[in-house]
Amino acid sequence: MNKKSVFNKTVLAASIAMLSACGGSSSQTSGSGTTVGVVTGFGSVYVNGVEYETDSASIDIDGLESIETSLGIGDVVILKGSVNADGVTGNATSISCTDELEGYVLDLSGLVDGVGTINIMGQSVTINIDTVFDSDTLASISELSVDDIVEVSGFADGIGSILATRIETKNDTDEDLDVELKGLISNLDTTALTFTIGDLTVDYSEALEVDAGLADGVLVEVKTQSAISGNITDGFLMSASKVEIEDDGDIDFDGDEGEDIEMQGMVSGITDTSFLFNGQLVEFDSLEIDDDFDMASLVDGMIITVEGHIAADGSFVVEEIEEDHDSDFEVEGFVTDKTDTTVTISQGDSTLTFTVNNDTRMIDEQDEGSSTPLHFFSLADVAIDEFVEIKYYVDETSEENIATELEREDAPSPEPVLN
Repeated sequence: MNKKSVFNKTVLAASIAMLSACGGSSSQTSGSGTTVGVVTGFGSVYVNGVEYETDSASIDIDGLESIETSLGIGDVVILKGSVNADGVTGNATSISCTDELEGYVLDLSGLVDGVGTINIMGQSVTINIDTVFDSDTLASISELSVDDIVEVSGFADGIGSILATRIETKNDTDEDLDVELKGLISNLDTTALTFTIGDLTVDYSEALEVDAGLADGVLVEVKTQSAISGNITDGFLMSASKVEIEDDGDIDFDGDEGEDIEMQGMVSGITDTSFLFNGQLVEFDSLEIDDDFDMASLVDGMIITVEGHIAADGSFVVEEIEEDHDSDFEVEGFVTDKTDTTVTISQGDSTLTFTVNNDTRMIDEQDEGSSTPLHFFSLADVAIDEFVEIKYYVDETSEENIATELEREDAPSPEPVLN
């Protein structure tokens, strides 16, 4: 592809600041740069189709020094490093991760068969087939209840909508539990000491810490030590214990001239003349996209990956835009064959073969007998006759089944034989 456009630097800035960091193959050229995207595997760290070695990388989660095993599949990270000439391996120098929000589930009426929208802390969180769900107590996202506490990673527009790439349940005995969310202030009332983020009204009249300079449009993180009150009809209210301005309240990114940037993001708010990329306005007439990228193909909720570099004037020159692939199908079965890059499973009297690549989310949930799930899990760990669940799409050109997620599970119990 040869696609070029110029985004104002604030678009890049907003995208990185508003991404929940804590999903698309890469065509990033070799050299140092910044990558923002979803973690798909470990053993190194796989992000945006590249396997990054992490031996010399610093890792922080929520601003605190951490380790690689504290990251999870589906987390969105900001990774600095370099990509080798092969385009699929590289070296990370730093990885940072922070959740988009952590708090109470307030409404589940929009969730049907594990997909749809749920209200978490007054934010509309979209759950799709590709959302990774992790819980020590619940078997699936359909078992969530109102007032459960969850941590959400994903792509946000800053004004109340989030596409979740990972949801993890928490409990109120967790030492690191911190009920919080980030977003742009609206409807600020300096007399009543309230403002809104999404559908949540924040009352900061009794907050122990409040940064100076609050104003509509300012990016903040708010925390509470109390349960959220209200309901879906009348709205929800948070009594804030702390209001902190994030990133000086604006959405800047101090990229250096010539720095390569690659990021994933969510498309929304499409009109005849523009769309939003992670909540930031992109005008069609500012783009110089050639004919092999069809802007008419954009739909709300689509995830795209953009690549480019920082120009001398501070603008972000986009050299490529491509659509990331969502999962279209989901199957499960016993492994009958595999190679270094494919796995074949049984489907009744037939079999299906899937291509597994660096973009495939690799998840191990096998814990029967003496087994424990592997954090550093890859296709090499999958054995013949093991049971797996695979999400995939069919490549339009090659007609291959491309696995977007491979999850190894305990084999189902055989059905009882009736006499």
